[in-house]
Amino acid sequence: MGRFAFMMRLKDESVIPEYERLHVDIGDAVRAAHTRAGFGNYSIFRAGLDLFGYYEAEDPAGCLTRIAFEPIMQEWWAKTNPLMLTEGGKPLFKPIPEVFHMD
Repeated sequence: MGRFAFMMRLKDESVIPEYERLHVDIGDAVRAAHTRAGFGNYSIFRAGLDLFGYYEAEDPAGCLTRIAFEPIMQEWWAKTNPLMLTEGGKPLFKPIPEVFHMD
């Protein structure tokens, strides 16, 4: 199982409450889409405007491709993308290399 981490950033402090409200209960359809795409043990953490995501998958990069084809995600991203720093209409997404791991 591969581990994958990434960073994104919220636009400004005014969007923090809405971003967190949306993530309190993302809904069964969004959860199921992530499961079908191959995401496991997925978490997002926030420090100020910075978001740190972590997930585990057999094919971490492939999860990102597969999730884009899930119809519910277009609805979800229509809600979350306006809250994020974006480029070309998509959130700025920065992969983070793993430098240490301990089981």
